Amino acid sequence: MAIKDMLFVLEPDAERQPAAAFATKLADGLGAHLTAAGVVYEMLVPSGFAGDYPADIMASLSDQSRQRNAAAFETLCKAGPASLRSELVEIDAIPGEARYELARLARHFDVTIIAQPRERNGEDALMAEAALFESGRPVLFVPRIQTRDPKLERVMVAWDGSRTSTRALADAMPILEQAAVVDVVSISDPRLNYKELPGFNITRHLSRHGLNAELKRLPMSGDIGETLLSYAADAGADLLVMGGYGHSRLREFVLGGTTRTILQTMTVPIFMSH
Repeated sequence: MAIKDMLFVLEPDAERQPAAAFATKLADGLGAHLTAAGVVYEMLVPSGFAGDYPADIMASLSDQSRQRNAAAFETLCKAGPASLRSELVEIDAIPGEARYELARLARHFDVTIIAQPRERNGEDALMAEAALFESGRPVLFVPRIQTRDPKLERVMVAWDGSRTSTRALADAMPILEQAAVVDVVSISDPRLNYKELPGFNITRHLSRHGLNAELKRLPMSGDIGETLLSYAADAGADLLVMGGYGHSRLREFVLGGTTRTILQTMTVPIFMSH
C-alpha cells in the first residue's frame, strides 16, 4: 500500500526547520497529504492551591501556543511546494499527557515524521518515543543536520531477522519500491557461510518483489549503531530503515542501546518501526 497520509510534528520554537522542509518535499514527492500537528498545553490549577487562580493567564498561555503553531504552519506551507496538500491540527493536553495524545493521533496516518530529539530525556524525546512505541505506526526521524532534499535512490535496511526489523521492512515497502538500490545490511560473524547470514533469505524475498536488493555483511566490532551509521555514510545511503528497540517500564519505554545511539548521532533520515 502506498504512503498517502503523513503526520508531521511541528517545532514552533526551533530556530532551524530542516525536518519541516524535508517533510513537505517528501509528502509532495509521494503525492501524500501532510497533516501538521502542534501541541497546546492546558494548564491545571495546582492541587492545594488556595484562592483565585489567574484564569486569564492560563488562557493567554494557551493562546500563545496556538499562535506559535499557526505561525510555524504558515512558515511550513510557504517553504513547501505550491502543490502540497496540508492542514494543521492541534493536540490539546496537559503537561505529561501530550505524548500519549500524539501516539493516538499517529495511529490514523501511514507514517509520522519527527525531527531528531534535541535532548535525551527532553519533552521532544518523550514525544518521539511515544510515537514510535505506542502508535503502532512507523516513524521517520529527520536529523537536525539535514540539508538535502529527500532522495530515495539508495535505501539501507538494517536486518537482524527479528520481529521488529521485519515490521520495519514491511512498513517501508512503499519506499523500498522506489529505490534504485536496497542495501540489506547484516552485522554478523565473518565465519558464517553466506547462505547462513541473517538477510540472505529476506534479500531473496525483496528480489522476488522486483527490488534491486544486495546483501552486505558488516563485521561485529564496537557499537552496532555507530557501525550502521558509518556504513550509511560510506555507501551514500539516503535513508536507513531499521527496527526501533526498547522495553516497557509501566507507561514509559526505555530505548535500547542501538536505537538510542542512532537517534543521538544520526546523519541520515531514519525510518523506524517497533
